[in-house]
Amino acid sequence: MEPRAGELFGLATSVGPVPGTDPVAVVDFALRAHERFPTVPVPARPDGSLLAQVVAGVPGLQVDPDGPPGGVLSFDPATFDPATFDPGSCSSTPTAERILEEFLSAPSASAAAVRVPVLGPVTTAITLRTAGVDARESVSLARRLVSHRAVATARRVAAGWPGVPQVVVLSEPGLVGCLHPTFPFSRDQLRSGLLDPVVDALDSGPLATTAGGAGIAHRIGIHVPGRTDWATLVGSGVSFVSLPADPTAADWSDALGRLIAAGGLVAWGAVPVDRPLGTRSDSLWQRLTGTFAALAAEGVDPMELRLHSLVSAADGLGHFDAVGAGRIVDLCTDLSSRLRRQSMAARLSLGA
Repeated sequence: MEPRAGELFGLATSVGPVPGTDPVAVVDFALRAHERFPTVPVPARPDGSLLAQVVAGVPGLQVDPDGPPGGVLSFDPATFDPATFDPGSCSSTPTAERILEEFLSAPSASAAAVRVPVLGPVTTAITLRTAGVDARESVSLARRLVSHRAVATARRVAAGWPGVPQVVVLSEPGLVGCLHPTFPFSRDQLRSGLLDPVVDALDSGPLATTAGGAGIAHRIGIHVPGRTDWATLVGSGVSFVSLPADPTAADWSDALGRLIAAGGLVAWGAVPVDRPLGTRSDSLWQRLTGTFAALAAEGVDPMELRLHSLVSAADGLGHFDAVGAGRIVDLCTDLSSRLRRQSMAARLSLGA
């Protein structure tokens, strides 16, 4: 059952990475930042990164503990044996486990939904391949690892926050620029070899039931922090996409229009994380509404677009300090309030 548009539209949310390394502190930041639609946080330390979580326990694969917060993967072919490796035997990293436990122990009454980030299969496959894993093996292993991690985490969240809708979002920075001829995967490989199997595993597993409550609607999503092939990604069956707010999104108006018409949601990365920002949201609001106008000009229903839109930062906040990240959260909150006020006013003027 799909939720009504009013339950989630216009809310502010985040991608996952937040400043800080202490599990209690990062959970506190995540819950205070977006209490209506919080995201299970990812700390600014390699042993809690999404990469470390997805490869945890795999012999021959290790994330450098002294590397950057997002993690750097090393590969030891002498101890790597995928033929006998069982992803179901893996646990997550101790840091990620502590953060999830801390997060789920918090009260959930104020949450309309919870966002669960997981490293996506395409980015995982590219990372494995770059580290030295055989190209074909990297695809099959990425598919297995991400399916297991996504399903296991979704089950934990369903048990810890019963009745709260989940949005499990595959984080896919590796999909930026996937239309370039040098990209290692074809559209068919992206769909049948990587994305579709993970979406199917979630759709037929922990997100297939109501998690103890009639009317609870779970979603599967994809986050890409740049230009990508949204027609292919939407075709994988996701109902939530996260992308930068930019008028060039109108290039994918057909795909985004179909997603919205089917009840899907779009989280617009309306606050950049790669440039200096002021304290006012006016220019960011103009860019967001310019994005809406460009899509409407291509035939996307402007009212439905707004009622199926959310706002967030364009990407994670793990490389900011607490003050800088807090400023971005404040800008997202301001844009969220503007979007909800404008949309509700428009509905009232139309007699909705």
